[in-house]
Order: sequence, then structure tokens, then C-alpha cells
Amino acid sequence: MKKGKRVSTRLFHFLAVMLFLFLSAGISHVWVNFKRTQIGYTLSQIKREIVQIEEYNRRLKLEIAFLKSPEFLEDRAVREFGLTHPLPEQVVFLP
Repeated sequence: MKKGKRVSTRLFHFLAVMLFLFLSAGISHVWVNFKRTQIGYTLSQIKREIVQIEEYNRRLKLEIAFLKSPEFLEDRAVREFGLTHPLPEQVVFLP
């Protein structure tokens, strides 16, 4: 009877270890898929932010180009500072 009890104890331990390994593998698989999904969502969010920042950067470059344009600068000089083109007698040529 001792030999039968020894076999059943070994079988129980073997099955317990196998069950533990199986559960560990299952939990690991679920965890990896969960983390992959989280990383996918984070990556999507970052890509959206990149698109928004690139669009904002494009608009800022357009605004800079507009603010540097001669037409805008001349209009602003006339409107805000009251500047006008010089009269011919106001022009001095240097040698």
C-alpha cells in the first residue's frame, strides 16, 4: 500500500506542477496580449498628437511667412506708425 500511496503522491505533485505551469503560461499569454493592446492604444494616441503638432507647425510657418511679407509690413507701417514713402527731395544718395 505504501508503494501505491507513493505513486499517487508523485502523480498528484506532477499534476500540480503541470497545472501551475499551464496556468502560468495562460496568465503570461493574457498579460502579453493586454500589454500589447495598451501599447497599441498609446502608439495611436502619440501618432494623433504628432499629426496635430505637425498641422500646428504648418500653420505657424504660414503665419510667419505672412508676417514677413512686404505687403503686410508696408500696410502695418502705414497703419500703425503713419509712415509714408519718402518724397524725391527727402532721398539722399551717398557717394
